[in-house]
Amino acid sequence: MSFSRDRVTGIILSVFSLLYLFFSKDIKVFRGSGATPLTSAFIPRFWGTCLLTLGLILIFRGSFSSAGEEKTAGSPLFKRLKGWIAGNYEVVLTFALIGVYSALLPSVGFTIMSALYIFAQILILTPQERRNRLPAFAVGIFFAVVIDFIFVKLIGVLLPKGILGF
Repeated sequence: MSFSRDRVTGIILSVFSLLYLFFSKDIKVFRGSGATPLTSAFIPRFWGTCLLTLGLILIFRGSFSSAGEEKTAGSPLFKRLKGWIAGNYEVVLTFALIGVYSALLPSVGFTIMSALYIFAQILILTPQERRNRLPAFAVGIFFAVVIDFIFVKLIGVLLPKGILGF
């Protein structure tokens, strides 16, 4: 049985979103000044549901688009996996980058890790011939500082400060 790129990506995204939704059940609900559906768990569960929906759509779409793709059922599993990774290296690098970001966030800090994450994600998603490191780095710093300001100063959410204290 041949798997299309959409179906494999959809399966990975669905598994990731199911794990995300599973762990979002541990979010403490702070009701604030009254009963409202917009609790502290609403946005994470909303995004997890959106990711799961997207993953299921990709699986469903992939089951109809496999007719035009080449069949690789006779090739060894390692060769097919290597071919899939080569064809979807942006997806693989993005998940690896998210893992590194999550692992280093408490010790390095939100602002620094977010700036580095945004910078690296821009480089991953930009075509090779259009990559420009200086604007990507400036965008990463700008948005990390703006997001930190919005969460810490305006909303009052505590974020990991890290080794440098910001």
